[in-house]
Amino acid sequence: MCLIQGALMSYRKFLVVLNLGITLLVIGCTSGTVQGSSNNAPTCSVDYWVSPQGNDQSESGTQANPFKTIERAQLAVRNNPQRGICGINVNIFGGVYTLTQPLVFTNLDSGSAKAQVVYQKASNTSESVVISGGINVTGFNCSSNTCTAVVPDLPSGIMPRQFYVNGTRAIRARSNYGESINADYIRTSLGYDQFLPQPLTHPELVEAVTVTQWKMMRCPVDSLAGNSLIMKNPCWNNANTYPVPWNFQLLSWLENAPEFLTAPNMWYLSPEKQISYINPASAAPVNAVLPVIESLVVLSGSAGNPVSNISFKNLTFAYATWLGPNSSNGYVADQSGNFLLGDNYESNTIGHQQVVYSTPGNISLSYANNIIFSGNTFIHLGGVALALGTGSQNNQIINNTFTDISSAAIQVGGVSPTDMRPDSASQTSNNLVKNNVISYTGRDYYDTAAIYVGFTTGTKITHNSISHTPWSSIAIGWGWGLFDQSGFPGLPHATPNEWGSYSTPTIASNNEISSNYFSDFLEQLWDGGAIYTNGSQGAGYSNGLLIQLNVAENKRPNAGSNIYYTDGGTEYVTLNQNVSLNDPVGFMDFGPCFIPDTLTPYGSAIYPLCMSDYLKVSYGSDMGGCLPVGHIRYTSNYFLNPTNFFGPELCKNESYIPPYPVDLSMINNVATSSAAQVPDWILKQAGVQ
Repeated sequence: MCLIQGALMSYRKFLVVLNLGITLLVIGCTSGTVQGSSNNAPTCSVDYWVSPQGNDQSESGTQANPFKTIERAQLAVRNNPQRGICGINVNIFGGVYTLTQPLVFTNLDSGSAKAQVVYQKASNTSESVVISGGINVTGFNCSSNTCTAVVPDLPSGIMPRQFYVNGTRAIRARSNYGESINADYIRTSLGYDQFLPQPLTHPELVEAVTVTQWKMMRCPVDSLAGNSLIMKNPCWNNANTYPVPWNFQLLSWLENAPEFLTAPNMWYLSPEKQISYINPASAAPVNAVLPVIESLVVLSGSAGNPVSNISFKNLTFAYATWLGPNSSNGYVADQSGNFLLGDNYESNTIGHQQVVYSTPGNISLSYANNIIFSGNTFIHLGGVALALGTGSQNNQIINNTFTDISSAAIQVGGVSPTDMRPDSASQTSNNLVKNNVISYTGRDYYDTAAIYVGFTTGTKITHNSISHTPWSSIAIGWGWGLFDQSGFPGLPHATPNEWGSYSTPTIASNNEISSNYFSDFLEQLWDGGAIYTNGSQGAGYSNGLLIQLNVAENKRPNAGSNIYYTDGGTEYVTLNQNVSLNDPVGFMDFGPCFIPDTLTPYGSAIYPLCMSDYLKVSYGSDMGGCLPVGHIRYTSNYFLNPTNFFGPELCKNESYIPPYPVDLSMINNVATSSAAQVPDWILKQAGVQ
């Protein structure tokens, strides 16, 4: 039932001060009152209700006669003349709300600073509110442990990349890692020769995967002709614009063929819409879901009319996919979920391309201000779970849970020219990421951090717990110094001004990473750390990056740096009172030399990995990285291994590289062997005690 209530919880920004004498015309209300607050300013609120058993023909949307869909409630909110005057709550009863298209919010859906529009789980329901982009798969027939079902509801042309059974992510059918692929293959300009796979029913649906150092790439197969595996373009060409060892050399595994259905929990979807699944149990799957849409929620305003003052509370966002890698572009990762798109790339010796594109968010914001996500669960998602793009300002991501995410959990800011040096309306600024629990990210794209921050100002990431990430826990920055005012050649083989000459700093400034807890990171890749940076982080220490009171432990051995890794071009960073615990030291930069001599496609071209000079560089230190500019302060940190690990040794043969880092300060840092040597109050700040 819609109610107009008195002055309650004004501190939550749900209420508005009204001038006396305003007539309240609240659509959907059956009764209401106006009460004066202590300062004689009236306040009001409006409630709508949504239930899976509701009726969208309802004109009221009351608790007794709720709407059936969130879309219908959104329309009621949009048309309510009290929107922006009264706080509006959309109370959603438990159940699954399946979308066929995203919920799109514009400035026409906005509340106001003192009258938020809130979409929330109803307080009188115990069942989760699941906003889903998936379809249920039923009618399985099982023979032994292999179960099959036809999916008639699958939209035409949609080939989902994920499948979930009984709440668990299934494994898309794949060859055994490093085993079923013939080691004597020869890489060619078209793909691979002397390739001896088993016959493939639909080779055009097969995807080749490479995993190397800090990269993971996925390229679709075009055809299998005899012993020649022919790859699709532009993916194959783009993947091989990078130098060895960062291009598509090593064939790690093949994916998505019925012939690879060999292990429990594997699945395959045929062009005839038949799904096959090897069930670890003997019975048919009970709860099977195929995600079919890419976006669940889109909040999209404009520079002049941002979408604003909307909150999402205690909801579950689940079962969305990302179909981009299905195309001939595949997934050619540059780094951190930023990838190549199109066919305009040329070979380079840097290891990175100037123009890249960011993985889209299953929930996304652009030109969005004062949006709050609080107490939600983001689970079983195929892209970035929540992406704050261009023009996202003063938003809050607080007290949420993110788990089982294919890419990053949270992405703040972009890496395009618009994001580097934007006008004020296009800035990504003053966003808060606080008190979130994040785990098991990068499930399909290992090269992604749990939280990625591009070009932003005033981003604060604090009091989060992040665990089980394939690469770094948090990555911040872009460009390796090549987009910065300093013009520093932040990458080996790069030359000054290779990506242009810049007279002004980027927007990157005043960002903070504080009081977070990191564990079980770098589980798949290396050349990273709990916190990874590249590029300038400010114009000076006064507006640079502050990293303080973070705790990291349980890094995979031989995988990278411990709490902090400064990559190329890093500048103006202060690290204060951070703690590294139980993070074993590796033995070399860029990871172990894992490539056998028998893999002839590499040959002697693996010089960055296996030359004896490089083996002398210790990997796993708490201080250092590859070629930062400098201006880095380490003060009062508690390090397991405080050995200096900066990168000039890696590039000693590059005569144009200046002797960076400069202005490197090491003050009052403490070598530790256990948490007992760390002040309790620091551990408590990160939630360890």
